[in-house]
Amino acid sequence: MSAAFADSAAAQAFQATQVSYLERGDVAGLLQACYAPDARLHTFQFRADGHAAIGQVLQTYLKRLGQLGSRSIDKFITGSDYIWLELSIQQPTGEEPIRVYEVKFVREGKIYLQLFGLKHGTPWQPGDLANLPVPPADPTTHGFHQRYLEYHRMSDADGLADDFFTEDAQLVTGQVNVTGRPAIRQLFTDLFARESGFKPVSVENITSDADYVWFEATVASSLGMRQVYDVMLRPGGGAVSRQLVGQLSGVLPTDAAFGAASRQNHH
Repeated sequence: MSAAFADSAAAQAFQATQVSYLERGDVAGLLQACYAPDARLHTFQFRADGHAAIGQVLQTYLKRLGQLGSRSIDKFITGSDYIWLELSIQQPTGEEPIRVYEVKFVREGKIYLQLFGLKHGTPWQPGDLANLPVPPADPTTHGFHQRYLEYHRMSDADGLADDFFTEDAQLVTGQVNVTGRPAIRQLFTDLFARESGFKPVSVENITSDADYVWFEATVASSLGMRQVYDVMLRPGGGAVSRQLVGQLSGVLPTDAAFGAASRQNHH
């Protein structure tokens, strides 16, 4: 997969360009400059495919942001072909901030896939974007997810690495960033040596398209209970080339098992 960004500075400049268009309210300019004509902006509640639908989402988002308070970035992680961020939006009522996350996959200088999730609260109001289609149900997605969970239940690092990941796959969390199937295999081998009693509790949301699977789920183990969001990029519907794992609540198992040193020990 060719790199969209030469380095993190290039990804940050791309993000800054997007923000500049949004601050000016220039949705048409933003779409032209930053989104592929067939780009997709997906949530668990609706799907916007193409410039017209994405423009409607962005216009509505800007309208809702105008009714809310200041915004701050809580997480900003970049890769060669993605930008992953978490954002807090203050509420004028003084209630707990709205917290959202998004992952943008970029190809040839344009976003082709953007996933927008909710960590706490929502910027949307009832009736917003009701004309957009909802994600279709796909039984194969649940089967894919169940197979993934089964490898965790069996603590099978070899099966997980060989069955799910491409040879040059990348797995990223807030503490871990590993590239290549051998490194991913070693990460899971080390994790499973420290974790026992893995038990899925619930799946809050799950959706997919031809090139990704995305879910929010709660699981428990000897490392504690946590609610996670997990984005798996699957070019052509095949093996996973990118896996990005964030936390909705609790502590991610990699953080619990390896702590802050995990970035140094698992590259």
